[in-house]
Amino acid sequence: MAREPRVNIVRRQVFPEVEVVNCHAVRSDEQLLAICPNTEDILIFQLVGDEFQRTNVLLKHTQRVTGLAWSCFGRLASCAEDRTAYVWEREADAGDWRSVLVELRAPRAALCLAWAPNGMRIAVGLASKDLGICYYEAQAKCWVALKVGKSKAAVGAVAWHPTSQYIATGSTDRRCMVYDVHESLMGQSGFGEMQVNEDAGSWVNAVAFSPKGQFLAFCGQDATARVKDLTAGPSAPVTTLRWRGLPFLQAIFTSERCLIACGFDCAPVLFRRSDTQWEVYGRLNTGPVVGAPLTERAPTAFSEARNHFRGSTPGSGGGVASGTGGTSPQAGTAASSAWHTNTITACSLLSSSTGRFSTSALDGQVLVCELSM
Repeated sequence: MAREPRVNIVRRQVFPEVEVVNCHAVRSDEQLLAICPNTEDILIFQLVGDEFQRTNVLLKHTQRVTGLAWSCFGRLASCAEDRTAYVWEREADAGDWRSVLVELRAPRAALCLAWAPNGMRIAVGLASKDLGICYYEAQAKCWVALKVGKSKAAVGAVAWHPTSQYIATGSTDRRCMVYDVHESLMGQSGFGEMQVNEDAGSWVNAVAFSPKGQFLAFCGQDATARVKDLTAGPSAPVTTLRWRGLPFLQAIFTSERCLIACGFDCAPVLFRRSDTQWEVYGRLNTGPVVGAPLTERAPTAFSEARNHFRGSTPGSGGGVASGTGGTSPQAGTAASSAWHTNTITACSLLSSSTGRFSTSALDGQVLVCELSM
């Protein structure tokens, strides 16, 4: 009998001074955490014992930060609605942070960003319908962007192929596209040539490549996850997986057989590949919670109003998963209380070998989880 997938929440971090977390990034060694509390500030936390303690506040952006990401070399990248992006490096001796400007030359907001797996380039999705592929220019002592993309609307999601030579984008014109951004083509006519162009049926909230690059997934506002096998070529069919709950905002592959998507349902949903078919497993159940206990936060007017609304709204549980196993959105508070209590805004893979990933949400929490199959 197949083992039931289960997620263990190994760390739960609540910040008493933070109401919401609109984006976050955990460094690969899990010693540093960066969050944005839906403002222009970036808060840096360092793991001390069993919990994160705030060490720095990075103050360069003038409008809300929209994306945070760590590179494999320990650099932190950020972008914001003020049309800027920065790369941050920690001074080894003083513990202060030094910022380097990314020359986006963007007329509109920067909406998302991602480091290439090799740590040499950054992709920044822009509201100006294009994408910035940024590299470090030693002579100018800053990061410079090369614009690629043929979207007809804002680019709200980006993901790198494991080879660091291809980039996937999702935009509000309902398209998921993959571009060839091989380093050897930079500055040449073939740089940014489109390789894949798929209709998502609705605006695209998330895109993801599997760890080995075989599969491309993209999630739309119509509460679907679509998966394409890239080994079958650009014209290969797309498998559509329908979730009868609320739409997804984030998606990650933990392996070539497991796709996790999360968003407005406040808990991760698992899609599995058995043999050659992808299927909806359902909302993930949680095992024993290990790590820092939940820190009580004084109620605010917003949280009290939200709790009152939830308590008085009939049928707030949502729909039922269109698949087998797992937990449906109507499974009650017992299964969902271990997860977030508001929309999950960010989800990132920490290790594909252990199935470890992190999530943050509008409830002000950051969770580090481990998926066991």
